[in-house]
Amino acid sequence: MPGAREVKEAYESGWIEVVAPDNRSVVRLLERELHDGEAETIALAIERQHEIVFLDELEARRVVDVYGLRKTGVIGVLIRAKLEGKVRSLRDEMDRLRGKAGFWIGDDLYRHALNAVAES
Repeated sequence: MPGAREVKEAYESGWIEVVAPDNRSVVRLLERELHDGEAETIALAIERQHEIVFLDELEARRVVDVYGLRKTGVIGVLIRAKLEGKVRSLRDEMDRLRGKAGFWIGDDLYRHALNAVAES
């Protein structure tokens, strides 16, 4: 799986920490509409009053809006990386996601992202 080695190394180095939300009632409520990981992510963001939540699934993003949380996803992170000079080509990165990782990116979002970084 792409990135698995990097995530494992980040976890082992202490850069990534695995944390479970305390409020299981909120998690169970959210799990009625979302997958377990998304429900726990949102519950933890609510508990800890996180500044931003990283989610890509549309339904999870809608739920985050209900709670007034800010959100971004993989494309948002890539746009920022491009603007900060950390990736050379947003198009190449999105094409890699589509082709190698099987990540779905709608054509409108694809064009909008490229326009945002003047790569259209």
